[in-house]
Amino acid sequence: MHDPSLISRRSALLAAACALASASAAGRALGAGRHRRAPVPLPSAADIRRDYQQMVDFGPRLPGNANHLAFVDWMAGQFQDAGLMLGPCESYSYRRWDPRRVSLDVLDDGVRRPIAKVTFFVRSAPTGPEGVTGPLVYGGLLKPTGPDALPDFPKGSILVFDGQLPRLTMGSLTHPHFVHMGDEPKAASLDTPYHRLWTTPAFPLDDLAARGVVGVAIIMDVSSAMIEGNYSPHASHYRPKLPALFVGQDAGEELRRAAKAGRTAHLTLDAEWTTGDVPQLTAILPGESDEVMIVDTHTDGQNFVEENGCITLLHLARHFASLPQGERLRRSIVFAGWPGHMTGEMPEAPGWALAHPELMKRAAAAFTIEHLGSSEWLDIPGKGYAPTGHNEYMNCPTSAGPLTDIVVAGIKRQDLLRHGVEPGPGVTTGVVFHESGVPHMGLIGGPSYLLSIAPNGHIDKLDAGLAARQTAMLADVIRQADKVPMAALKGGDPSLGAKPVTGTDTSRRGACRSPRRTPTNRSQ
Repeated sequence: MHDPSLISRRSALLAAACALASASAAGRALGAGRHRRAPVPLPSAADIRRDYQQMVDFGPRLPGNANHLAFVDWMAGQFQDAGLMLGPCESYSYRRWDPRRVSLDVLDDGVRRPIAKVTFFVRSAPTGPEGVTGPLVYGGLLKPTGPDALPDFPKGSILVFDGQLPRLTMGSLTHPHFVHMGDEPKAASLDTPYHRLWTTPAFPLDDLAARGVVGVAIIMDVSSAMIEGNYSPHASHYRPKLPALFVGQDAGEELRRAAKAGRTAHLTLDAEWTTGDVPQLTAILPGESDEVMIVDTHTDGQNFVEENGCITLLHLARHFASLPQGERLRRSIVFAGWPGHMTGEMPEAPGWALAHPELMKRAAAAFTIEHLGSSEWLDIPGKGYAPTGHNEYMNCPTSAGPLTDIVVAGIKRQDLLRHGVEPGPGVTTGVVFHESGVPHMGLIGGPSYLLSIAPNGHIDKLDAGLAARQTAMLADVIRQADKVPMAALKGGDPSLGAKPVTGTDTSRRGACRSPRRTPTNRSQ
């Protein structure tokens, strides 16, 4: 038998926190969710591969595009089917940049010679479908602050630069106090060059536009195979005032020679600016306590890795919602899918926190999940762009105290190699939780293909067995954290709450879209 007072209390909490229609409706939803079939197990490697593929089948889910809207609708339906309650329907207005076609051709005696595997500088000015033509001029090294010096060039030129990724190591980006390496030394992960396209600078180009340049091509210090389809700089709000492309080193050799020889080129970057609404998703699995634990990620992404945290949220929701009464978690679990990581200007996780102050007050812990199952691919001398045989290093920024102990134990239990734990808030999109006083764990990696759009969504690079073990670790960490009193979780880290989220909630609440039960036809 269920205790009616518990149902009533939880229903009241959810109604207040999520502005649901009525406590009685919440109680009915909760009661219906209790009578379920056998518990849903955590996903196997085969389950991971199937469910990640289902996400990839939506196509690139860029913020607010048709694929993204359909995917979020599908997620909402999946949460409901698992027995969860949906929170208020929220969205943000956003003017998105939709890329269509990109190309760069060197003109040689009237013959067009295409430069292979060029990709776009995200949010740079479109040329329209007709493109632009102009003389190529080599401008030397383009630094993150701009070019040091430029040769003379006529108006209407297309400038070619060399560009470099920042010189980093994982040890310079993160500061782990624990790394699970097996028989390898920590230096194998922390001290080797960290050469990843997600670190691409937002090279400033507006001065060039003012001087009459009609286009820019930047030859980066990676292979064409790695850079193809890359969506960078993803987290910058910068919108260059001229069209710009990125080129890999091997294809860049020909382009550099053509520029130094003063050849002519035709550059096309066909893209469109469109204003629309981008949805935010909240789903709740009620527990017996007024306290909550938040499990979150972003819903926009390009491929299987960006952002498979969404599928992990569904796996965890299905599992925890299916458990019988005696095995259920004590706290309610709030699953949050916020948008806009690929925009550089939407509020992301802080926006969700501002939209849900009541849930933030009641939060005993938060878990931000990103990029599971990532195998490591690099440009390898003599082999080209290829797998290294390792998984990508995974960073777990975690608030000090009991939560850190739980996370370290979980990593060891699942034998998750090249997984490190650094002090919170650390490198994660969930910084807002630690800074606002909520004990927090993040899980994030940054493979070379993280932001790349590909026809197969890079599913060939998925390590499904690794993702299954990572999901099991996360479920165990959440289960163990649920047993620890809130005061104990919050008492172990003096830096908690050092910078509470402030500002205005800019989300808009309105009529809900209809949850989708099956994927739609993808569009590129």
